Amino acid sequence: MPKIFTDENKESLKTELLDIGFEMLKNGGLNAVNIDLLTKKAFIAKGTFYNLFESKSEYMYHMMIHERNRSKSQLNAHLDDNGNLTNEALRNYLIWLSHENPNVFSYLKEPERKRLLNAWDERYIENEENDSETMRMLISLLSTPKDDPDWRLACNYMKLIAVTLSMKNIFITDNYEDMILSLIDKIIECLCKH
Repeated sequence: MPKIFTDENKESLKTELLDIGFEMLKNGGLNAVNIDLLTKKAFIAKGTFYNLFESKSEYMYHMMIHERNRSKSQLNAHLDDNGNLTNEALRNYLIWLSHENPNVFSYLKEPERKRLLNAWDERYIENEENDSETMRMLISLLSTPKDDPDWRLACNYMKLIAVTLSMKNIFITDNYEDMILSLIDKIIECLCKH
């Protein structure tokens, strides 16, 4: 990468590339994330891309992390002045998640998913320990958590929403949103006092 790029420029360019690529992914899957087209849209040389990311696989990993961080930022935006998440704020956040769907895996076909997971280090792959950590962090933010919240069931409801979003075309459209909202209500029921 030319020396004219400051660290701030590099981070800004990385963010732009990740955002452009995520839109490509959402519109056509992994094959739609074309490095030539991506660099053309960002007005950079292909070599600049490969100075920022070693490979498309690494780029996709950074995209996943970028979207997770965006989700965390959105969660923080829903916290009240005391740093807590009310039941209504949790509901609004989960609605945002279901509409925005920042889960990179939702836009991949099974062979694409397997190809990426095989290319990534094993520690990056989701597992129950990661699920536990994420859910416990979420519960710690709640203003009125249940005394014994069922985080596993809530986590499974969240995963069910993610699967539903990736297979939206198989559901009856008339009450699709109601179905998502009822799953969100189930998550809140598992975690929060009423």
